Amino acid sequence: MIYIVIPVFNRLLLTRNCLASLNKQVLKDFKILVVDHGSTDGTSEMITDEFPNVILLKGDDSMWWTAATNLGVKKALELSDSANDLVLTLNNDLEVEPDYLTELL
Repeated sequence: MIYIVIPVFNRLLLTRNCLASLNKQVLKDFKILVVDHGSTDGTSEMITDEFPNVILLKGDDSMWWTAATNLGVKKALELSDSANDLVLTLNNDLEVEPDYLTELL
């Protein structure tokens, strides 16, 4: 299993595109964890409505990128049940090709 951790803050359109590109992956053995650390532009609502497979974690606007990433990684490690699981961190402005995870492995 690959746990993909994505911190977000007020970039709804970029986040939507990132998540949509991940949903097109050939490899399907992954879970997406998004840490919204204080968005006020509807990002969390969009994720809940359009990407029900995403695990949405809430932070606050004092976290910034590093603390939000750390919260996501901590949750990924809690969810992991195998020493073979992996954690991947992504920025939400990244759109990936359908074979991205396959090639990465």
